[in-house]
Amino acid sequence: MERQEVLRWLETHPALVNGIPETIVSRCESTVRRHAREDAWSTAKRFVSERRTEHKDPIGAHASEVYVAREVCHQVARDLLRHEPHYEAGDEDHLADSSVKASLDERGWTMLIPWILDVARDEEHRTWLEISRYTDRLARNLIREHHLSGETRFDDTKCYGEVAQRIESLLERDYALHVTSSRN
Repeated sequence: MERQEVLRWLETHPALVNGIPETIVSRCESTVRRHAREDAWSTAKRFVSERRTEHKDPIGAHASEVYVAREVCHQVARDLLRHEPHYEAGDEDHLADSSVKASLDERGWTMLIPWILDVARDEEHRTWLEISRYTDRLARNLIREHHLSGETRFDDTKCYGEVAQRIESLLERDYALHVTSSRN
């Protein structure tokens, strides 16, 4: 269902609407998109946090921090694409502002649900692809900002798992910042 169809339906059923249909639809759409973006970044943050436990074993091959940063960011980006979340019926209350639901009769709200889920799925998918691309490119920034070493001599390198945990911790912190900025 498209935005114009929702708007047209609400305008032809004024008894089910308490307010201006255009205002209700606009507010609903912006809220749903914001929540979908926030949810995507939060899910990516949880995904990286859970992934960090895979590198708990301090024993393993040594590698340069630069190598590990590039490899971990690339692998996380690929893994994110395989674990994209999806909205289901029942998520609409979380996605839409309660004032939107309150401004509609039950029949009007029920009619709006498929559109809310479509908007959320579209925004979440777009954001998820953005997160994956962002993550794949993030290694360069992490290397520069955190002065990661490209040294490859054994005495100057750390265990792969230890560095991977650090990189994933940096990713998690970065994703948390995006969650916060999505709320604004």
